[in-house]
Amino acid sequence: MAEEGTSVRITNVQVYEKLMEVNENQIEMFAELRGLKYLPEKVANMETRLAKVKLIARLVYGVYGATLGAVAVGFKVTTFTAGTDTISFA
Repeated sequence: MAEEGTSVRITNVQVYEKLMEVNENQIEMFAELRGLKYLPEKVANMETRLAKVKLIARLVYGVYGATLGAVAVGFKVTTFTAGTDTISFA
């Protein structure tokens, strides 16, 4: 009994094309991995900057609140006179 088989012909050009495709994939993966190498450092830097921004925001809101409080207290004790009428913010 003779065995029937299918033959596949692979040329050097086909092998070269596949090698080039694999090479391109390797280059892309290497570029992605290179970028990931510095990712923890970048995340740490971003966290530090975010903490600074939060601190500045707290300081600004604190100063803003203190200023509003001072203005409110200032208006409470201030008395304005307009002609013969006296206006008091108490």
